[in-house]
Amino acid sequence: MIHQLFLFSKNETFNILVGDLFISSEIFQLNIINKFSLKNKINFSGNDIPIFFCSEENSFEDFKIFLKNNSFKNTAIFFNVMKEDRGEDKNKALFFNLPFSLSDLLHGLQGIVTQNEDVEYHNIKFKKLSLDMAGRHIKDSLVSVKLTDKEAKILWHLVKEKGSTVSQNFLLKKVWGYKDNIETKTLTTHIYTIRKKVNKFSNIFSIENSDEGYCVRFK
Repeated sequence: MIHQLFLFSKNETFNILVGDLFISSEIFQLNIINKFSLKNKINFSGNDIPIFFCSEENSFEDFKIFLKNNSFKNTAIFFNVMKEDRGEDKNKALFFNLPFSLSDLLHGLQGIVTQNEDVEYHNIKFKKLSLDMAGRHIKDSLVSVKLTDKEAKILWHLVKEKGSTVSQNFLLKKVWGYKDNIETKTLTTHIYTIRKKVNKFSNIFSIENSDEGYCVRFK
């Protein structure tokens, strides 16, 4: 499946750099839109990903209005937006500072593709934390912890159940698919790694295990 990227940018150097990245891509097709206004009309599909380069001519606030006017509800990518301007939008967007890493951009795009394909995995807020499924990290106002795709999905299921036990078989089937060759120790290893990563939030929650499976305990 081809995913359409819509790059809204007047920065020619940036456009060339990003354009070269996707010139031979079999997954993404890049569309560069040099002239942006609130009157632009685009019928975004569920697989489309807008990329916006913020400048004096193209403001972050205007582009958010544009996305809302065009009924876009998925994750968008933003470049060159000041941290103090991001606010709550950071839970529904990926932000990149300049200079940026091309590999980080590709990783972020793949995360959005995964989120769009697995519509079940939306972002979750709980207590003072947010679990960002597109960026694959859990964070509060000060700390952000990076997770792998499977770690994020495991934690998502545990948080979603709000303290109820989730069986090992359920997690293995949901996260790895219906594959008989996946062993329980694979899940155990991932749980161990997640626990180490989220230990910074131990005053908020912990992951407990029993004979039936795993659960999140809120404090």
